[in-house]
Amino acid sequence: MTSDPPNSTDGPRDLVAEAARALPADDPLAHVFLEERTDVRTTLSSSGPRVTVVTRTGGVAIGGRRTVHLTEPDAADPGGMSPAGAFHRAGGEGPGHEKWVEAHEASVIVAGDAASAGRRHPFWSAKLVSFDQEVWVGLREGGVVHDIRRGCRVEVRVQVGADSTSNAVEDLVLGPDLTFPLMETFVLAFERAETRASLSSPPKPGSTTAVFAPGLAGIIAHELIGHALEGDVVARGLTWITAAGFPTAATPVTVIDNPLRGRGAWTIDDEGVGSRETLLIDRNRLVGELLDRSSANTLGKDSTGHGRRSSYLEAVRPRMGCTYFDRGSEDPEDILRGTAAGVFIRRMTAGHTDPISGRASFVISDADRIVDGRLAEPLDVFVLELDGRDSWQSIDRIAHDLAFDTCIGSCVRDGQPLAVSVGAPTIRIGVARVHS
Repeated sequence: MTSDPPNSTDGPRDLVAEAARALPADDPLAHVFLEERTDVRTTLSSSGPRVTVVTRTGGVAIGGRRTVHLTEPDAADPGGMSPAGAFHRAGGEGPGHEKWVEAHEASVIVAGDAASAGRRHPFWSAKLVSFDQEVWVGLREGGVVHDIRRGCRVEVRVQVGADSTSNAVEDLVLGPDLTFPLMETFVLAFERAETRASLSSPPKPGSTTAVFAPGLAGIIAHELIGHALEGDVVARGLTWITAAGFPTAATPVTVIDNPLRGRGAWTIDDEGVGSRETLLIDRNRLVGELLDRSSANTLGKDSTGHGRRSSYLEAVRPRMGCTYFDRGSEDPEDILRGTAAGVFIRRMTAGHTDPISGRASFVISDADRIVDGRLAEPLDVFVLELDGRDSWQSIDRIAHDLAFDTCIGSCVRDGQPLAVSVGAPTIRIGVARVHS
């Protein structure tokens, strides 16, 4: 984060500071938000051409409870000297990072072709999703803060043979140094697809024990805990967490949200508040919420720096950054060996929760059956349901192998998509329900 005095003469900061000084004094939430953003989406495959779509957006939102969007020069101001025109010229073309993405594309092609060499009927595809966002936020009391958010991820999908069940997907967050284990990711995907092609079987419906691979249970923390503790949800009334007291898990559980880490991390939020790690659940005790300035004001607390908007066209909401279960102390192999029967979850493709009832459902696209403490055959796609209270109380084993971003995507809330990260060690939940 960078912060500058109101008299800074640095281009966009100077313009934001000037507009911020004109904000209404009677609106404590009023701020100026200027954004420049570039999104690059690329599809690669072993049997088709590369397809790349680049989208640039930019504009400014001025206001608080009432937001006015200014994105084009005012037609009544032919000199282009309106605030909107000034912002429009200051933004220019927005930050570019296509060369960085091109380097990733080349690496993906090399790794995919090498991993598929010699395999029978191999097919691979990869989706790269990258964004580069630069923001300036100004407040009436003076000062402008600035942030740059960047993220790049790749989803590798492989298939062997013609059977649609003989596929596998692996995710990877890509950094600027090109040292990520891309080849290993492709090899793991091909090996998993080959296993599923020969052994996959339908799951047994009903109640079961679920063991989640490292990283995966972070989605459960996101859905069950994070959404129920978003400040505006808390301010509207009771959730499953607060309705009858937070349930105690069978083992101490800690859940954290940290916007400073993960894909698309931010050092300031979109209201100019510095972000910070926020402890939500501390060893089974409810201790925090995710707050923007509005919900913090309603609850009589301070913002935690979680006020985000998907673009300058949208309203601010409390949003998650990187939500994760903290590590435990157990050996992950001991957790598996100690599970007589159940399912071992490797990948989820979708999750949904009702923060009031605490009921959540997840589409499980890759899992194994557990028999006598060992992994048996892979399972076909199924839906896993959790009841917030019962399932949470049944969390009984947590390993030390904390991992992040093994299943990556975006969170859509009120129609606003936002890049998020999750993390978790190997975790066992004793009460879950399988629907085939």
